[in-house]
Amino acid sequence: MVSTTDPWPLVGREEELHLINATITGTGGHGGIVIAGPAGVGKTRLAREAITHIRPGRWIPRWARATASARALPLGAFAEWATDTPTDPLLVVRGVINHLTTAPNGTKAVVGVDDAHLLDDQSAFVVHQLAQRRLAPIVVTLRSGEPTPDAITALWKDEHLQRIELQPLSENETTELVTAVLGGRLETTAAHRLWTLTRGNALYLRHLLEQELATRRLTRNHRIWEWTGHPTISAGLADLISTQIGTLPDDVGAVVDALAAAEPLTEQMLVDLTTPDAVQAAHSAGLITIDGSEQHAVRLAHPMYGEARRAKTTPMRLRRLRGHIATALATAPETGPRDLVRRAVLTLESNLTPDPILLTNAALGASSSLDPDLTERLAHAAIAAGAGHEAKVLRADALNALSRFDEAEDLLAQLTVENLTEDQLLDVAALRGANLVLLNRSEEAESVLLEAAAATPPNMHGSLTACRAQVHAYEGRPLDAVDAAHRALQSPNLTNGCEQWALVSLVVAFGDLGKADQIAPIVARGYDLAAHSALVSLHRVSLCDFHTRSLRLAGYVCEAEAVATQMFHEVADVPGWVRATSDLLMGQAALVSGRLNETRKWLEHPRYPAPKVLTWAGVAWFCALIQARAMSGDHAAAATILCHLDSVCDTGFAYLTPEYHATRAWVAASGGALTQAIEHAHMGAEHARAHHQYAQEVMCLHTATRFGDTTTAHRLRELADQVDGPRAPAAAQHATALAAGDPEGLLDVSHQFEDMGDRLSAMDAAAHAATTYRHAGRNGSALTTAARAQRLADTCDGADTPALREATQPSPLTARQREIITLAAQGLSNKQIAEKMTLSVRTIEGHLHRASRKTGVSRRDDLGATITGNQHPPHRGHQLE
Repeated sequence: MVSTTDPWPLVGREEELHLINATITGTGGHGGIVIAGPAGVGKTRLAREAITHIRPGRWIPRWARATASARALPLGAFAEWATDTPTDPLLVVRGVINHLTTAPNGTKAVVGVDDAHLLDDQSAFVVHQLAQRRLAPIVVTLRSGEPTPDAITALWKDEHLQRIELQPLSENETTELVTAVLGGRLETTAAHRLWTLTRGNALYLRHLLEQELATRRLTRNHRIWEWTGHPTISAGLADLISTQIGTLPDDVGAVVDALAAAEPLTEQMLVDLTTPDAVQAAHSAGLITIDGSEQHAVRLAHPMYGEARRAKTTPMRLRRLRGHIATALATAPETGPRDLVRRAVLTLESNLTPDPILLTNAALGASSSLDPDLTERLAHAAIAAGAGHEAKVLRADALNALSRFDEAEDLLAQLTVENLTEDQLLDVAALRGANLVLLNRSEEAESVLLEAAAATPPNMHGSLTACRAQVHAYEGRPLDAVDAAHRALQSPNLTNGCEQWALVSLVVAFGDLGKADQIAPIVARGYDLAAHSALVSLHRVSLCDFHTRSLRLAGYVCEAEAVATQMFHEVADVPGWVRATSDLLMGQAALVSGRLNETRKWLEHPRYPAPKVLTWAGVAWFCALIQARAMSGDHAAAATILCHLDSVCDTGFAYLTPEYHATRAWVAASGGALTQAIEHAHMGAEHARAHHQYAQEVMCLHTATRFGDTTTAHRLRELADQVDGPRAPAAAQHATALAAGDPEGLLDVSHQFEDMGDRLSAMDAAAHAATTYRHAGRNGSALTTAARAQRLADTCDGADTPALREATQPSPLTARQREIITLAAQGLSNKQIAEKMTLSVRTIEGHLHRASRKTGVSRRDDLGATITGNQHPPHRGHQLE
C-alpha cells in the first residue's frame, strides 16, 4: 500500500536540482533561487530535497514556512528564531538574521522559505536582507499568480535571486514516478488516464493513487498494475482542491459545475446556462480556460476541479444539471457525430427520458469514432428504450469487436426468429456466421449460411459469399478466399459490411500468397469505405492490421511502420480494444525493425487472464511478444508466455499457423535447441506451402536459415521468383551464400536487409559472414564483420540470437557440440538431450567427450561456461558422462 507519509522518489527534477545546487554553492551567479509554480507541483519537496542534501556536514539547513494564519503576526514565519527581549523591531529583525546565518565553524547556513507569498512584511524584509546582503544562500518557494509582498517580488526583479517556474510532471515523468512508487509498471492506458486526470500535479497524484489502491481499483496483475472503474475523489483530496480554488460565489460555482458535468462547452452556451459575469469571473480566477477556436470552447483549468465538484454534488443534482445541458445541446447546431454522442451520453446520465432514435444515431456516431465500448452501451440503451433492428445489429457488431462473442451470438440468434426482411436476414446471417467462426464453431457457421441461402434469392447471396471469403482467409485457404471475395464483390446488393469483409479477406489472402504488390487499391477502397460508413468503421483498425502484416511479410518494413504509425495517431484518443490493437501494430512494426525494447513496451500490457476466446489479434500479440523475448535471449520468459498461449488458444485462425511454428522455433533457439528450432521452422514452412501461403513459407524457411540450416536455398530461390517484395530474394541469397560458404554474399545480403529496415536479419547475416570468414582462416575479415554484427545487435537493444553468439564467441566446438553443451548446461540429462535432437544417447555422450577434449574441461557446468561465458568457481561438479 502506498502511504501518504512515506517519501516519494523525486522524479523528473534533475535539471532543477542541479540549478539549485549551483545557486547555493555560489557557482550559479546568484545568492539563491525562487521556485515558483502552481499548487501541488512539488515546489516544497524540491526545495527541501535541495537544501537537505547539499553537502551534508558542510551546510546547515534552516527551514521557515509561511502560513495564512501566521501572516497576521510580525515575523510570524520566523517565530522560532525571534526573541522577545529587544523593544526595537529592527533589533528583533537583526536577531532573527543572526540566528539564521550563524553556523558552527567549518559550516555554512542555507535558508529555505516555503510559501513566501504568505509572508508578513517583516518576514519578507528578513528574506530580502538575507538575499541583498548575501548573508546566506536562500531557496524560496511561492505559488504563481498569488499576490506577493513587494520585498519578495524584488528578489528576482532586482536579480538578487534567480527565479524558475516549476512545471508539472510530463506524462512520461508521471509514469516513471508511479512505476517507482508501485514497484512495477503501470499499464499504458492506466498511466495515460492518471496523467490526464492529474496533469503532472504530484500532490493530486499522490492522493488519487492512495485512494485507488485503498478501493482496490488499482491492482497488480502479474508484473503489471491495472486500473479499472472510474476514480472516486477522496474527501481529503476534494477538500484540498476546494481550499486551493477558494470559496466560490454561487454563480461562479455554477460555471464550474456545468463544465464538471459536460466539458467542453462553447462560451455562448456556458453564458446561456449561467451568466456572462459569472463566466468572466471564473476565467479571471483561473478556474476555466477559453481556447481560440471559432466556438471558443471552454474547459476547466484542471481536470481535478471537476472531479472535486462532482464529489461534493448530490447525484440527483448532477442528473438534473446534465439533463439541462442535454436539452440545451439539442437546440444547438450539431457539428458532427461527437456532439450527437455527447448529447446521448448526457441524456442517459440525466433525468430525461431516453430517446431510442437519438441513442441509435449516437451509437452509429460512436461506431464511426471507433469506440466499440460506447457503441455497445448506447445501442444497448437504445434497445431498452424500444429501438429496433438497426440498434441490435450495431450492438452485435460492437460485441464482436469487444471479443464478447457469446453475447453477440445470443443476440444474433434472437434476431433470426424475428420478422426480418430478406436484406436483414442476410446481414444477420453473415454477421452471425463470422462470429461463429471466431467462436471456433465453423460447422454451425456453415449451417447458418446455408439456411440463409435457402431462404433468399440467389442474386442476393453476395453477403453470404463475402462471409465465406472471410472464413477461408482465417482458415488459411487464400486461393478459396480470393475466389469467394471476387465473386462477392461482383454481386449486386452487397452491403457495406459484407463488402468490407470481402476486401479484408483479399488483403489477408494476397498477403499470404505473396501478392503484396496487388493490395494497394484494395486497402484504399477499404479505408475509404470505413471512412464513409459508420457500420464499417470499427473494422478499419482490423484492415490496417492485415495491411501492415502483408507489407511486413513482403519486406516492405518502412512502409508497414508508416501505415501503423498513421493509424496509431488516428486512434490515439480512442479507449479499449481499438487502442490495444493500435499498440499491437506498433509493437509488430518495432519487432520487424529490431527495436526489441520498444516492442516489449508496446506489447507487455496485462493480457492475463486472456479473454474466453482468443482472437486472431490476441494470437498475433502473443507471437510477437514471445519472439521479442526469445530474440533478446530471455528463454525463460519466452517459454512461459508460449505455455500461456498454448493454454488459452483453443480457436483456429489457421492462417497464423506458420507464424505460430516460427514462434515456437524462436523459443527453442533461445534455449539452445537449434535442431528442434529448425524442425519447428520447417513445420511452419510445410504448412504454409500446403496452403499456398508462400510469403509465410519464405518467412519460416528464412527463420531456419538464420538458425544455420543450409538446406533451404533451393526452395527459397523458387519462392523469390513468385513472391512480391524484397524479402524473398534477400532470404534466397542468404540461404544460398550460407550453403556455399560465401562470406561476401552473406555480407552483401546483410546490407540488403539493413536497407530494407530488417536489422535483426541483417545482424544474423553479418554474423554468419563472420563465422564463415573465421572458418576460412580470414580472421581479420571475421573480426571486422563480427563488429558489424555486434553494432547491429546494439541497435536492436542487445539482441541475442544463435548466429550472433557463434560469431562473437569463437569456439573450437562444432555447431552440434555447442547445441548439446548448451542443453546440458540447462540441466538436461543425456537421455533428454537425445530425445530433443532425435539422436542416440551414445551419440550425445560421444559429442560431450570430444568437446571435453577440445576445451580441456571435464565438468558439465564448466563446459557450459565455455559457451555462455559464465565461469564457475572450482567445485565438485557433475562429470560429463
